[in-house]
Amino acid sequence: MKLRTKITAVAALVILIAAAISDGVIWSICRRSMLGEAKQTLFGQTVMLQSKYEEFQMHYQGTLRDAERRFFFKQYGSDYVICLRGKQEIFNQTVLTPEDLQNMKLSNQHYGQPAAVGEMRIRGHSLLITKIEQPDALKIYVVYDLADVTRRLRRLALGMLGVLLGVGIPAVIVLHLLLCRTMKPFGVLSDSAKQIAAGAYEKRAEISSRDEIGLLAKDFNKMADAVQDKIAALTDSEKRKTMFMADFSHELKTPLTAISGYAQTLRTVNLSVDDQEEALGYIYSESRRLDRLAKKMMRLMQLDRTESLQMTEIDCQSLLDSVLATCKPIAEHQGIRLQTARCSGAVQGDFDLLHDALCNLTENAVKASTAGQTVTLCAENGMITVRDEGCGIPADEIKNLTEPFYMVDKSRSRSAGGAGLGLSIVRMILQLHGADMAIESTVGKGTDITLKFPQ
Repeated sequence: MKLRTKITAVAALVILIAAAISDGVIWSICRRSMLGEAKQTLFGQTVMLQSKYEEFQMHYQGTLRDAERRFFFKQYGSDYVICLRGKQEIFNQTVLTPEDLQNMKLSNQHYGQPAAVGEMRIRGHSLLITKIEQPDALKIYVVYDLADVTRRLRRLALGMLGVLLGVGIPAVIVLHLLLCRTMKPFGVLSDSAKQIAAGAYEKRAEISSRDEIGLLAKDFNKMADAVQDKIAALTDSEKRKTMFMADFSHELKTPLTAISGYAQTLRTVNLSVDDQEEALGYIYSESRRLDRLAKKMMRLMQLDRTESLQMTEIDCQSLLDSVLATCKPIAEHQGIRLQTARCSGAVQGDFDLLHDALCNLTENAVKASTAGQTVTLCAENGMITVRDEGCGIPADEIKNLTEPFYMVDKSRSRSAGGAGLGLSIVRMILQLHGADMAIESTVGKGTDITLKFPQ
């Protein structure tokens, strides 16, 4: 059963119960009022009958025979008067018997009247009866038929039922239509959810209302945006992992092929001592390259599993001096001058990881430079910059620099012993420190790489 149908059914039930209770209260009040009027009328008839009976009795000096009493009641012309002496009927033109009257329960005086009154239902008739006690054990009963009251109450009940149906049914129909209109946006949300579940991740709920349903639709769209972004991120991550494995396999293939080829040559060909030394040199250099590649891969995996760092305050001068000492032999071998400038301030971080990152950047700057050029390291205002005067990087290549195995000049990088993992390691180290990296480069003039640490 749909929600709007449930709400309509509950609302209809509540309306029915409320109307039934209110109609019952009104009907009860009207019945009490009508019975009160009937009793007043009956008491009036009783008082009048008693007054005339006393006058008639005075006319006969206070002694009446039963025949005279019957004459009086016939002359009075009432078909609703009964006169009994014990169980003996003196006058009775009604359907009631003395036994009926004796079994009737009477209450004492009502409305200040001197007669007792009772209500009974017999043979399909509702009756009001008053009793007047007379000397000589006489009892006079005055009967009032409530048929008119019953008819009026029945008409009132039918009228109330008609009003209930005439008002309640249209009200329930209107309520159902309003609920259908109100619940329509939920159908839109449901359709959107089904389409998104089926793969249409760009689908959104088009609901512009400003009520709670509109807020729900807005939150639903935010959730869909988050899910789509997450799926895109996962897809991109999977794509990068696939490319990573392909590139890694390619990077392994070259040195392994060289090692295998030179080893096979040494096994099958009778080489001179110089050729043997050259082949062994190639095998050694390629094995060193594999070792560096394996170590960098292990470093990447270690950084990827790192959740938090023990941050300490690091003096920038000490950090750059340590980087300079590590990279100086490589720079001197290439004929590159390595220097520091404007070293001031401190940053928060892990000394060894930042040292590793800056060494990677410095080695890349040395590889991009030619003999006689200068690589400069400087630190100021929470920023550390590595500047070279080398070949520079094309603008369309900068955005890909931090991808694993990506190299601008692949032949030159491999000849220099690179594998394209250095900047990937730097990027992960900076992410752990909450820092950013900005690259500014001009082809033929050099490159500036600036690390910006949070204050």
